[in-house]
Amino acid sequence: MNRKLVLILVLLILLPLLVCGALLYVRFTPEEARALTITATAGGTTNPRAGAYTYASGSTVQVTANPNINYTLDRWELDGSNVGAANPYTVAMNQNHALKAFFKSALPPSFGPVCNINTGLNYTTIQAAIDTNETLDGHMIFVKKGTYYEHVVANKSVSLIGENRTSTVIDGNGTGPDIHVTANNVVIKGFTVKNGTTGVYLYNANDSLVTENDVVFNGDAILVYYSSNFTVHQNIAGNNTGRGILVSNSWNFTVSNNFVYGNGMYGLNANSSAYGLIKQNNAYGNYYDGIGLFDSSNCTIIENNVNDNLLYGIIIGSSGNSVIYHNNFISNSLQASDYDFSNRWDDGVEGNYWSDYTGVDSNHDGIGDTAHVIIGGNQDNHPLMGMFCSFNASMDYHVNIVSNSTIEDFAFFESNSTLRCHVSSSSTTQSFGFCRVRIPKALMSPPYEVVIDNGLTEVFFFNGTVYDDGVDRWIYLAYQHSTHGVDITPEAFTPG
Repeated sequence: MNRKLVLILVLLILLPLLVCGALLYVRFTPEEARALTITATAGGTTNPRAGAYTYASGSTVQVTANPNINYTLDRWELDGSNVGAANPYTVAMNQNHALKAFFKSALPPSFGPVCNINTGLNYTTIQAAIDTNETLDGHMIFVKKGTYYEHVVANKSVSLIGENRTSTVIDGNGTGPDIHVTANNVVIKGFTVKNGTTGVYLYNANDSLVTENDVVFNGDAILVYYSSNFTVHQNIAGNNTGRGILVSNSWNFTVSNNFVYGNGMYGLNANSSAYGLIKQNNAYGNYYDGIGLFDSSNCTIIENNVNDNLLYGIIIGSSGNSVIYHNNFISNSLQASDYDFSNRWDDGVEGNYWSDYTGVDSNHDGIGDTAHVIIGGNQDNHPLMGMFCSFNASMDYHVNIVSNSTIEDFAFFESNSTLRCHVSSSSTTQSFGFCRVRIPKALMSPPYEVVIDNGLTEVFFFNGTVYDDGVDRWIYLAYQHSTHGVDITPEAFTPG
């Protein structure tokens, strides 16, 4: 075979491959690729997800909208034009395109009086919203402002949320409990609960929360029986003919930051219960007591204000192994009663403030020199010479102040590590004031310096180390009384 023939045969073999290659190259050149940009509004996602993509010219692309719960697809817009709500939507890639998915809420424009937020269904009563088969454990039921004449039974693990605690009212019409909780993990929040034999009644309701309610003008306000790991927080339990807050036969509970006042029997009591935290409540003007423990044990009662109760400020009966400190007991007919010597009325460093304590503080540390003896024979070994206050300074560090002054405008300035407050006379006859201050070292490193009125007012009896436990440092300062500005800084700083 001569050379010319061989050349012809090679060309015949290679020519189709060269042509195909050229066609492939022509088809996929960047000039012939098409761009698709996908975006979506809040309320859902797309598949392919939002982003920029490149497809071959003439191809088709399917894009699927995936609405979030309580949302639905409203429409697609292709290059700014409404192209309907078909799902999925097919895009013909004959040019560059921009596709956007618009989502909208699936809930009705108005919730109606009672709405299950999870299903979007509306009801005329709270009980109907709970009872329906569509309402499941974990659902939230939102109740609009208005008055609901009902006896609500929460027998599912739901959250009942009122729109406004003063204007979303559950009225028991004087014939039964307003709210009866018989399930675990129930939340009751944001209601005025009134005119029931009991306002809120929890029975076998573990891990539940009653918070931010006004429970007033009932027989009893809030009763909790046979429950554990529950919290009663930031409620008003006032002006009820019976009891304010009663915990019975329960354990591992928290009752905190409530106002309990003007109740015809007890204020805040724990009976036959254990391992409870009773903290930062205000119990005043109740008939029998402000706070009571009966047949209970291992409870912690701290940072409460208990004042002007008709019989007892606090009474502890047949209850032991509890600790009571950093409370303010003021002007109760009988401040306290406790016959069980296993209870401790101080934490080993500080006890409680007693408005009728008659001891003195000769060493100027803010603690009385002699114990305060309680009815029954127990005693507070470290009575406070002024009222106890706790302030959140920064990064969840608390600064505690014991003072016979009125403390106002407390602030911590992180920029120059300055604690600042104003002190003023708490009575017209007061000539000298003092502050005993506990400062977390992680907030401000000692040693500390105290300046009053930018140095214009003398600091008396300053003690930079009243006590130190390795974590906190206590200091003491005194001043001749009027209104003063007090700055506490590390010695290396100057107040700004």
